[in-house]
Amino acid sequence: MSTKTNLTIKLEKDVRDEFGILCNQIGITMASALNAFIKQAIRQQEMSFSLRDSNGFLPEEADELKRRIAGMRVGRLEAHDLIEED
Repeated sequence: MSTKTNLTIKLEKDVRDEFGILCNQIGITMASALNAFIKQAIRQQEMSFSLRDSNGFLPEEADELKRRIAGMRVGRLEAHDLIEED
């Protein structure tokens, strides 16, 4: 018989609430979902989740886009020729 222990994590309330709703929709508790995620990560020696934001950008892509938008706002623009692919 394995010994159980507690794991305490801090989440923003809205994230916890949304996760609770998702777990309820699929019929498992939040503890069961986290347990399954942790056991799968150990078994596969990897964690499968996306780092993309809600717009589909990776953090470095979003940072580059923000940098370019900030430059555009202060008048730094670069003109590029349109490249059309057949």
